[in-house]
This record gives sequence, structure tokens and C-alpha cells, in this order.
Amino acid sequence: MGIRLNGISTPFGGVQWEYTDEGQQYDFEKSILPSRKLRVFISSICGDNGKYDRVRNALKKKIEDTQLAEVYLFEDEPASTLPAEKHYTGHLEDSDVCIFLIDNADGVSQGVQKEINTARKSNIKSLFYFCDETSKEKTSLEKSLLGATFAKSKTVHKFDDLSINSAQALISDIMTVYLDYCKGRLSFKSEDKDQTLPITDLKSINSLYTPKIPKSIIDNIDICINYILKMTVNLGPIKIPDEKASTSKIDEWAEHFLTILFGSKSIKDFNTSMFLEDLKEVQDETYFNVVNLRWMAIQSYFLNDIPKCIDYLKKACNLAKQNSQPTWIIQDILIDLRNQQITLDTINNQYTESLAQEELDEIDEKLYYPVLDRINESLEEKYIKGLYKQKIESPYTTILSNGYFYYRDFASLLASSFIVSFYNGSLTHILLFYEKIKSFSFYLSCRYNDWILRKNLLKLAIFTGKENEVKKVTNSYSEILNNMDHKDALEIMEFCENQPIKYKRTITKLLAFGVVADYLSDNDYKKYEDQIIALINEWLNEENIVIAVGNSVFYCLSKASQRLNQNTLADICCTFIDKHYKRWYRNIFHLIANNININKMSIDHAQSLIQNIINVVKDPQNSSEIMTWPLFLCILRKQNYDLTEELDQSVIKYLPEFYNGIYKLETTTEKQKDYPDIIQEYIEQIENNNVLQGQNGTYFERASRDIATIKALLSNEDFVCPSNIIDSLISAVSDTLLKSKEGLTIKLDAVNLLIFLVFKYPKSFENNKHVFQEIIDQKSNILDIDNTMFLSNIDTISLKVALSLLQISMNDNCCTDIMEELSYIQDDIATTNSVTSTIKEYLEIDNKIKFPENVEIVIIQNVLQWLQLNNVDIKWNATHILFMLTRSAENESFINNKIINLIDDEGIYVKIAILRQIYLYDGISESTRNYVISKCENDPCYVVRKTCEEIKPK
Repeated sequence: MGIRLNGISTPFGGVQWEYTDEGQQYDFEKSILPSRKLRVFISSICGDNGKYDRVRNALKKKIEDTQLAEVYLFEDEPASTLPAEKHYTGHLEDSDVCIFLIDNADGVSQGVQKEINTARKSNIKSLFYFCDETSKEKTSLEKSLLGATFAKSKTVHKFDDLSINSAQALISDIMTVYLDYCKGRLSFKSEDKDQTLPITDLKSINSLYTPKIPKSIIDNIDICINYILKMTVNLGPIKIPDEKASTSKIDEWAEHFLTILFGSKSIKDFNTSMFLEDLKEVQDETYFNVVNLRWMAIQSYFLNDIPKCIDYLKKACNLAKQNSQPTWIIQDILIDLRNQQITLDTINNQYTESLAQEELDEIDEKLYYPVLDRINESLEEKYIKGLYKQKIESPYTTILSNGYFYYRDFASLLASSFIVSFYNGSLTHILLFYEKIKSFSFYLSCRYNDWILRKNLLKLAIFTGKENEVKKVTNSYSEILNNMDHKDALEIMEFCENQPIKYKRTITKLLAFGVVADYLSDNDYKKYEDQIIALINEWLNEENIVIAVGNSVFYCLSKASQRLNQNTLADICCTFIDKHYKRWYRNIFHLIANNININKMSIDHAQSLIQNIINVVKDPQNSSEIMTWPLFLCILRKQNYDLTEELDQSVIKYLPEFYNGIYKLETTTEKQKDYPDIIQEYIEQIENNNVLQGQNGTYFERASRDIATIKALLSNEDFVCPSNIIDSLISAVSDTLLKSKEGLTIKLDAVNLLIFLVFKYPKSFENNKHVFQEIIDQKSNILDIDNTMFLSNIDTISLKVALSLLQISMNDNCCTDIMEELSYIQDDIATTNSVTSTIKEYLEIDNKIKFPENVEIVIIQNVLQWLQLNNVDIKWNATHILFMLTRSAENESFINNKIINLIDDEGIYVKIAILRQIYLYDGISESTRNYVISKCENDPCYVVRKTCEEIKPK
């Protein structure tokens, strides 16, 4: 019995289906229907009593039959007191998707154009369908949509097909979103709905608050303000004659505690007893008794005694209840208790039900901090106003200085926030002060191009212990590492000592060392290398290791691997395997594949590592872990065939399927013998995929890219593929483009392979030239990729560029095409990366390849733009393209100057790319080479210095 899916609600509805066998009818009245439907607006010429009305009604029926959406048609609406334009414009603004139906021959009417403008303004997702049945000339609208992020478009060849294609498009788009949701490619953000009145005058807070915090404390915080100003923007206080600082004892104690948070001071330097004596003078007795217990908990926390911290918090909570303290105080203590229970569970590698959270859930009253929430609201308002002002400022405006008082306004709010938390003994909010300072640093980093601000941002991101956040900060602000020196690296390492909890401090140090190891001076590096290795070994040998530390260990080792001793890396991997810590086997395999070279360690260490891996391979329980990242076995084998002979035999015996597949492909020494059979197997797989992809409406993704793999094999200089196999390959790959329903990525691989064959197998190209010509002739059909059109219109640009490069390689004049296509890339990072990679691969095929002069000018212009983008992969590709453009003598002077600029301003990856190519191209002048070498020999980054030493002529 066959079943066909005909409805789906995402991400919270249900599914519908129908039986495809005759005689099996599904009762649609009992079908599972979505609780919510999409609102679809159909826009086109209407009221013609002809083709448009016919198609609009047919499209509405097809969409509504899916039970996924309800469709608005103006002509279906009853009479209204509103003007017609306001009536349909309101429905358009409320819609989720808008479908535009346009006949090229009729063009875009004024009414449709207004609806297009409204959709753009309201950022409504739009599907544009153009019909070229009677006119092949594209409208200006269709051309303008190339590169648009809010819309997707397609051309159909029969007007009546508009209803079928549009309905199918909508369903396919829903399916794409749902599949991405299931695969974790979509994330959903929830916004805080709490609204509090902004406060601009801190002194007015007290009238809105219970009498628990004296006005004299919140008004007198100059010492804390000055500390925050010095720490964040390096500003000292301004001394005004005859004016005394507004401060208090609590202000002094708070500033002292800030040195514990940010100045590497110990809690033992803070006299908690004396502080509590001063605090007792300004708090009523019943409230002080609660705060006293909370401060005992804080002291225990900063002494790394979490069980004791929890005990004090429980006592404080019970006392607060007995004394009938305000609900928000009890809730705040419960939050402290919940968070510290989580910390204790993490230390003990366990999960326990949080009684504190259960109690929080039972409290009907919504949590609201009378003072703190108002201060935070004021801070957020200032951030938003500042970013808004920056956005709308004239580009001709120059800010000479914001001045002390500008920054003091922010520092005053931050200090007030800390004083309130400090006064109430709120552990959670005291620790959240790190986040508040980080947010302030981020705000200033957005507004001002100041490297110190961004260094502080990185330092605080590392302190959070979140690996992904650290990666995002370094990727977003590449200048942080570009400008770092050994003093900055040392500052970041030392800041980690502020973390009082042992396992969190270990994580922070591991992350920090991974980021800055290459920038530390030799003496500092040796000191911290010994410290980090000792921390890892201590952690590994604990009876109950804290699992949360594990991933940070491998982040650290992988990032610092260029400077770490290979024997040390081998020892750590062996310890993990000896202890059977299988949860980290994947991390070990990744580390071996990317960061370990057995030829750079002692024979004893290499043999020990290999023997441990053999033991892993022999254990059948490890096969699933190995197959998640098996390439490390291939890499080890290729590094040293003599040392890995026993490992090779173990792979044959215990992983036979893997051995006969990828392993043999990667490690064979008899390429001329083995590659033809392997390529033939891939060709058969490609032919099979050409048939199966899209069959019966079924689409699938594969873990491997067969066509790209074949191209990699053919690129091997030690292998020449027989002509009959090349002919079969051309046939299969041309079918991928001309006949299959493969997606954009696979078709892009197919075009890149054909370009490669034009240059590397010219006889096969001549024999199959008619096939290549058919591909060019069918270019428009190839670009009409139904199953991927909803990924984004601009993604198709990468395939257009590749096809244009194929034409150029065939000496077909299509210069204007590629020049136009490159102009549509705009700011789409994914597509730009794809295009730069395609151009780089094209030029790498042969060192004699050049672009036509007019195309080369456009490529150069784009390379300059790509080098400005904040994306490492694009910059890497652009740098390689720049060097290969020196094949034209007229570009040499300009490119030499650009390389000098890049080596001055760019980061580690661009510098390494330059160093690796500086001696490969004759177009690079001796003076440029000397300048690059002189700069890199003294670069603050160890990896740059090391690479420079490696590439210098001996």
C-alpha cells in the first residue's frame, strides 16, 4: 500500500497523507489539521475576467486544498467602508507570504508595484513568478531580484503553469523550513516581554522602593564609578576644585570587592566580618540577618566551597520566609540556590531535580527587582539610543571626543547596578556583573574603532567559559588578534585567575591558552605551557573527573598545537585511551587528523600512540565512534607507512568495509592501478544518483560529494586516467547537469569538474565537445533548479559564475555574463565564499590560465572588496586569487602594493597565505618579498614567525 504526504504544519502542527492505491480512500474529515495556517497574499493584475482571474482562482484552490494556508484575493472580499487600496494593503501587511504573478509581456502594473514596495518595506517573504510564454525579454523587476534576500523568483514558460508552480513552490518552501528545523539549522529566539519604565534620575529610585536601601548609599558611589571607568575605558577621575567625592563606606567596600572580581585579588583579602559590621549599621535587623547569611554563602563561593555555599543559602531562604521578606527577595535567594545546585551537579557529573526551581515555579508573583530592573532598563535604553544615533549620523560627522562625562553616565548606571546587588548579597547578580561589563564593552566596540575595547570584550568572552562565544568574538573582530602582542596575551591569561571555582577556572585557562598561546613571549609561554599541561594531567588523574572540562581540553590542544610539543600531544591522547574515556574518542580522532604528525615526535611516542589506536580499532565496541571520523587513520597511514604497518593490518581485519572504500582510496601507493576502478565505482554511483534524486518527489542528501572526490583524484600528478573512463565520466556528469534533479552544490561540483577536464584532458574534451556545447546551450535550464530555488535566489549566482567560467575555458565569449553575475553577489557571505572558491580552483588548474582583460579588471575589483569582508574563508580565497592574477604583467605593480598593505594590516590567516605564496610567483618583486619576510620574522604571532622560517630559501 502506497502513501503520499500531502500536508505538513511546521514546526508545531501535524501531517496529512493519502493512499495512492486504488480503492484506498482516506477520510479527510478525520485528517490531522494544523492549528495555525499561513496567510498568503496573491498579487497580480486582477479583474480582467480572463487569464489572470483564472490563474488566481486556480492557485487559491490548490493552496487552500493543502490545508496549510488561507489565501487572500481582493476580488473575493465583500464590500467594505474602507477605500480599496487600504483594504488590500492591510491584508498584505498582515500576510506571511506574498506570491507575485507577472507576465513579461504585460509588465508590472502600478498596483502590483505598490504591493511589491509594501512587501519589501514590511519584509514579507515573497515568491515571484514570471511567465515568458509570449515575451522572453526579462522585466527590470526580475533583474533587480537577483541577489535579493527577501524574495525568490522563477520563470515558467506557460501562463497556466503559474498556478501549479506557485502552489508547489509554497509547499516546497514549507518543507525546506521544516527540514532545516529538524536538522537544527534554524534557531528560535524568545524575547523578554517584561516592560519597565525607563529611569533617568537614579535619585528618584528610592521613592519607588522599600526602605531597605538608604538613599545615601545609592547616591554616593564615586569610588566604584572611577574603578569602572579605569577598568573599561582607562579614564581616571577629573579633579574639580572644591568638590569632594561622593562616597560612603559601602562604596569603599564595593570597590574593594570589584578588585576580587576583576583585579585577581583573593576573597581572603576582603574582610567580610568588618564589611558586615558596616552593613549592619544601614540595614534593619531582620533584613540584615538574611543578608548576613547570603554573604556567608558568597564568601564560601569565592573559597570554592559550593556545598557550604548551598547550606548558607538554604538558611537564608528559610529565614527570609520566616521574617516575611518581600517575595522578590525570596525569589532572588532561590535563584542563587538553583544556580549553585547546578554548579555542584556539574562538579559531581550528575543531574538532580532542582527543589529551588520547583519552588520558584509555584510562586504566582512574577519576579521583579524594584531597583535593579529600572537601572538595567536605563542602561539598555542608553545602548539603544547610542546605536541608533550611530546608524543615522551623517557620514561627514566627526567625533573628536565623547569626554569623561559621557562615559561616566554609563559607569554610574553600572556602579549603581553593582552596589544594589552588593548591598542585597545577591550572588547571582554579583556574578552577572561580568556580563554587564561585557555588554558595555560590546556597545563601545560597536560604536568606536578602539582595539583596547575589543580586547576587553575577548577577555570577558573567554572568562564566560563558552567556546562558541570566543570563536564568534575572534571571528567578528579579527583585529583583536591582528594587534595582540605578548603583553596583551599575558593580561588575558592572568585575568583567568579571577575565576574562583576550580573547574571553571580550568576551563577559562584552557580557552585562554588556546586563543593566546601563539602570542605569549617565550618565557611566559613556557610558564603557561607547564601550567596547562599540569592542569590537564591533574584533571585526567582525578578519581571523578569533571566532564564539563573535557571539550575545553581539546579546544586548547588543537588551537595551541603549532607551539605545543608533539610528544606532549601524544602522551595526552594515550592517557585518554588508556583510561577508556570513550566520550572523547571523537575529539581524539579530530586532534590526530588535524594537529598531530607522528614524524615530528620521538619514535617511542609515535609507537605508543599507534599501539593505543590499534587497541581502539580492535575493540568492536569502538567501531561506531571510529566511523564518525575515520580519516585520522588515513592521515596517520600517509604520514609514515613503516610505522603504521601493523595499524594498516588492523584496519584490514577489523574495518574491512572502510578499508576497501575511503581508506584504500586515500592510502594506496599504486594510484595508476587502483584509481581507475575507484573512479569507475564513483561514476556508477553518480549515474544512480542522477536517476534516484527527485524520483517520486523524494529528495535526499549524501554525506559525500562523489564528483568533487573524482576531481581530487584526477588532480593527483602521479595519475593519468584512461580516456574511456574520462568519456564515461563526462557522460555521467553532463547528465547530472542536463537531466538530473540534483541540487545546486552537486551541479556546481559537476561544472568545476568539467572545467578541470577542459584543461587537463584536452583530447577527451575535443572528443566530447558536443556534450560541452549542449551544456552551454542548455544553461538556462540547468539554472532552473526546482528543489533548491527556495534556498535563496542568489545561491544560483555561484552556478552561473561556474558555467560562465566553463564557457571561457572553451574560448566561448561570455565576458559580459560573468561581469554582470559578479555584480549580483552583494553581501551574501555563503555565496561569496562559493564564488571565490570556484574562481580560485579555476586558476589553480594550470599556472598558464588567465582571464580575458575586461573580465580580469572586474575580478580585481571584486577581490579588493572580498578582502574587506570579515570572513576568514573569503579572505583566504581572495588572497590566493590576488597572487594568481600576477600572471598578467600589467597587474604586478598594483598587486605588489596590495600585498604590502595586507601584510601590515591583516591577521594570521592572510599572512600565512601570503607567506606560502610569496616565492611561487615571478610577479612578486624582490623588494616586496624582503618587506614581507622582515615583517613576519618579527610578528607577534608564533605561527607566523614559524611559517616565515619554513618558507625562507635556505
